Amino acid sequence: MRAIVLALSLLASSSSTSPPVVSPQLLVGKWRIENDGLYFFRANGTWECRAADIIDGGRWKLRDGHTLELIIEYFRSKPTHEIIVIDRVVHETPYVRRKYQREVWLKQPGP
Repeated sequence: MRAIVLALSLLASSSSTSPPVVSPQLLVGKWRIENDGLYFFRANGTWECRAADIIDGGRWKLRDGHTLELIIEYFRSKPTHEIIVIDRVVHETPYVRRKYQREVWLKQPGP
């Protein structure tokens, strides 16, 4: 009986998918998001977003290899925080969640 319980618990734990581990180096660069906006993540920990008539930016941190924290500083009196969860990465393409919406980010060539 113990062997069956142990086998079932091992099967259950191995079948669950763990979040991807993303390196900061993967995030550095220019990214196109689905709503025709662009994110620029720099190696010095700063970021900028340009979408339609919005320009925002600040600092970014990668936590636990799959949680991206954006500290929004530009044009605000007090910094705010936005959490983006990276669900999976396929061929260096992150599939992310932001609050109630899902997005696909495509890395763009160039600086």
